[in-house]
Amino acid sequence: MAAGFWMLAAAGAAALAIWLTTAWLLDVADDAPPGTERAKIRVDAVRTGLAAGGGAGAAVGLMLAFRRQRHAEVATALGELDAAERRITELYNAAAEQLGSDKAPVRLTALYTLERLANDNERHRQTIVNIICAYLRMPYTAPPTGHPDPQEEHRERARRNAARYRAARDNRPPPLELAPHGPDPREEHQVRLTAQRLLTTHLQPTAEHHWANISLDLTGATLTDFTLTDCAVHNAGFSHAVFSGPAWFHEATFSGPAMFDEAAFSGPALFYGATFSGPAVFHEAAFSRDAAFDGAAFSGDAWFIEAAFSEPAWFREATFSEDATFGGAAFSGPAWFHEATFSRNAAFDGATFSGDAWFRGARFEAEVDMTSATVEDVTVRHAPPPGWQIEPTEGGAGRFDRTPSPANGS
Repeated sequence: MAAGFWMLAAAGAAALAIWLTTAWLLDVADDAPPGTERAKIRVDAVRTGLAAGGGAGAAVGLMLAFRRQRHAEVATALGELDAAERRITELYNAAAEQLGSDKAPVRLTALYTLERLANDNERHRQTIVNIICAYLRMPYTAPPTGHPDPQEEHRERARRNAARYRAARDNRPPPLELAPHGPDPREEHQVRLTAQRLLTTHLQPTAEHHWANISLDLTGATLTDFTLTDCAVHNAGFSHAVFSGPAWFHEATFSGPAMFDEAAFSGPALFYGATFSGPAVFHEAAFSRDAAFDGAAFSGDAWFIEAAFSEPAWFREATFSEDATFGGAAFSGPAWFHEATFSRNAAFDGATFSGDAWFRGARFEAEVDMTSATVEDVTVRHAPPPGWQIEPTEGGAGRFDRTPSPANGS
């Protein structure tokens, strides 16, 4: 319909050009002397008008041809883009389906397919990362760490082979204990390590294919020997996650909220030099081994309310630009805040220190609250925050109390 409209418009424009040009030339010809000369001039005027109109029509026709070519090019480009998008969607849908296979090689192939798609298609990276994170959130039980006795393993294998042979000979299904029962735990362990490794590799800004501005949702995931060392992440969701083995986050950068509330760290949790630009939430997190936050920078609120530190907790030279809340936290090992900087309120109310409570050199630029905080043993080396002291209580324990001011006598 649009093409027909433009053709009619072109014809009208050409006719108008012929009429206007011819009329003008005939008007000029009327000024010539009467007779043969005027007639000749009028014939030439009509011929010239027709030629001018034809030129205008040709120009309009050229314009229409250009528009048709442009429309064809746009339609072709849109068709190619649509075909490419459909192909990408088909590939990652197929890969997502393959992740549900009971065969480890198929699941590994799916992960590498997703990696290739993410490298080549920036617009789809977050969706692909979401698929990988969803896979890691699936229920998972780590394989046993020990290895059976070789002779016992040989006897068990022989018993199973004999049972399969008898079942096949008698045309019976194999015993239930020999039937397939889901992915092999050790193979699944390797697949999950590969999924984690893909995230680590591409979230590093120095990676050949850097996946920038990515958010991770690993809420409730079981993660083994997990690392985000030197990685840059936007929003990080690790609420209720279980970290088996070391968890490496040193020099990581979190530009959005970092949620570790109720996370469980069975190995060392290493956050030294990490940067938290948004809120850092470790509410009720459980650290079974060392928790290292030395040199970490908290630009947003830092929440460690009722966090449990079973072994040393290191916050040396950490900087807290907003409120730092450790209310009700339990430090079973030494708690080192040596030369840490608290620019806003620092709350340790109700915290318990079973080992050293060491705040020597820490700088508090606002209020520090140690109300109801206690130490298990007053004979252990302690260095309370400025303005606070430890008063002995029954059984060799102690509680934090404000240092009396000189006006009240000390």
